[in-house]
Amino acid sequence: MKIKPLYIYLVLFTSFIAGMVIFRNLNSSGSEDLTKKMPNDEIHGSIGKEGEMPSGSNVLEDARKRLEELKVKYEKNPNDTLRIREYADLLKLAHQTELAIDLFEKIISKDPKRIDIMLELTFLYFNEGNLDKADKYTNSILKIDKENKIGLYNSGAIAAARGDNAKAKLIWQGIVKKFPDTEIAFISQQSLMELEKANPK
Repeated sequence: MKIKPLYIYLVLFTSFIAGMVIFRNLNSSGSEDLTKKMPNDEIHGSIGKEGEMPSGSNVLEDARKRLEELKVKYEKNPNDTLRIREYADLLKLAHQTELAIDLFEKIISKDPKRIDIMLELTFLYFNEGNLDKADKYTNSILKIDKENKIGLYNSGAIAAARGDNAKAKLIWQGIVKKFPDTEIAFISQQSLMELEKANPK
């Protein structure tokens, strides 16, 4: 069973609002042909020509080809952390979590101070329900940078997922106080509100 972090719901809600704004803007501009505004490059050039609009099948085929290309590049040079990262990122998007984790772990074995990779691993392990591993990487991040805002936020999310609402509340309140007027403070405030709703006194 996968555990959903609170910030995922916030991101989904924000995406929904952004989607509604975009939808409203498109509708208010009338039924203008949107393909006229597309750039005329190799990616967008064929859109709208002879019924070649993107569909689920050709987008999926493009993704498969890209995955295969990145796999070949990775296999040719398995020590190139840039290639490993590209391949792991796409595997993550393709929901091939175990392989993505293996590749991110490989990067960490080569460069144990890569906070960006530790954040990826925290996220993936959290969603897999492996809170111990998520906590391990969060603690590693905070040992390197005790002011890392995302690491601090994630420590609160892990505490909340473990049922330690008091600890989560303390962490998120600390973020709001320490980093006012920042995006992470806003997200922490929203998470505190969600925590209150879920656990009314």
